[in-house]
Amino acid sequence: MEFFSELNHWHWLILGLLLLAGEALGAAGFLLGAASGAATLFILTLINDNLSWQIQITVFASVSLLLSWRYWKQFKSFNDKTDHPILNDRAAQLVGRTLTLSHDLAGGEGKEQIGDTFWRVRSDKDLPAGTQVKIIDSQDRILIINEA
Repeated sequence: MEFFSELNHWHWLILGLLLLAGEALGAAGFLLGAASGAATLFILTLINDNLSWQIQITVFASVSLLLSWRYWKQFKSFNDKTDHPILNDRAAQLVGRTLTLSHDLAGGEGKEQIGDTFWRVRSDKDLPAGTQVKIIDSQDRILIINEA
């Protein structure tokens, strides 16, 4: 408890720098709110050195939570924006391709080899082997096909 009663601006500066160092090591933005909270307390304790440790901890926690929430709210969709939305979606990359069925589709479902991968395929009707089909969609790694 004695440590808490002697909190001053140097403690908040050191904590802020340590949190920024942790952020630099790859925390992906999770420590920015806490580092900003420590920086806020550094400034507040420089202005008013008579803040009790309870108020300092409360303000630090509040500011850290508020700024972490703000960071999350602002950047949560940042990584989803891309000019290549299907780059890592192999099934979506196959949409529009035509192929010849090597096996009969019983019940409208089956498996088909495309390249080196076996894909589950689904059609709205049964199709015999040798039918030319076009991939029109993908749902949960299942290729939706229609007769071409």
